[in-house]
Amino acid sequence: MSLVVFTNLSAQDVPEEPGGYLFFGTEASAEAGQSHFPIVGVDNKHIYVDEGTGVKKVSQRASIRTRPELKLSEQYVNVLDFKYSASSMENTKRAAQLVADMQFQEMQSEVEVAILRSQMDNGGDVFGGDLSAADQAITSQIEEVQQETSDFQSSMQDALDTGAFEIDDFVDTVYVRGTLDPLTDIPGAYCVVVVNYDVVDIDSLEIEGRNRVARVRYLGDVTAGELLGIQLRVLVNEFPEDSATYEFHLFSQDGEQVALSNSNRLKPLTLEQVATFRELEEKTSPLDKG
Repeated sequence: MSLVVFTNLSAQDVPEEPGGYLFFGTEASAEAGQSHFPIVGVDNKHIYVDEGTGVKKVSQRASIRTRPELKLSEQYVNVLDFKYSASSMENTKRAAQLVADMQFQEMQSEVEVAILRSQMDNGGDVFGGDLSAADQAITSQIEEVQQETSDFQSSMQDALDTGAFEIDDFVDTVYVRGTLDPLTDIPGAYCVVVVNYDVVDIDSLEIEGRNRVARVRYLGDVTAGELLGIQLRVLVNEFPEDSATYEFHLFSQDGEQVALSNSNRLKPLTLEQVATFRELEEKTSPLDKG
């Protein structure tokens, strides 16, 4: 039996005091062994999944899969503001490597110059008066090493200043910031952040496909009427920033998704409609034996 009937409510159908909210949310599962199982809870360190024969605890680093699914929730949260931004940690790492290369090259140069000076007849004093032919030759070598070092340092500094080592418009770190105003208590709340982006070959810039990455974060107990600040960071592989779309899904400790004011195709329902939906849900459940 189809549940889509509830998604076509008109403006006059909106109840003054909703009994619940229908929306398109997500079904999240985490990897346990060789399979993925529905997530039924999260704490500071672990994800809990329902394997069918019992609940199993897995690491928060476990692979997460999500898929869109019609949801009903009696819990509701106003989203006051929400913002996604992104930056490149890989570009920062490349800059750090460049600085390390500069320091290493300078150290090598100093060692090489010290060795050359130790071979001079006058102990390496290039300003100590007349130099023998051998010392003059060594002095020329020293000047050559120092010039090569100066040229290398200058070119590397130019690369740092101009960002020549960076891959433009590619990012790998997503920041999620926002403020939520919960209308009900949500014990043991957690969220699922989803990043959808193009997979692009860094060298050829050819699009190879589309990827969907999800991360789970524990938020703790949420109290009705107390604003909840969201500050999260999600690390993924490098991707073109302009290709990304983002999702934020909120759950209670029992794995039930919470309706947000910006949830996809959000529809308020009356108490009677909620009861009808629950009946349909039971009849169409794969666990139903009737």
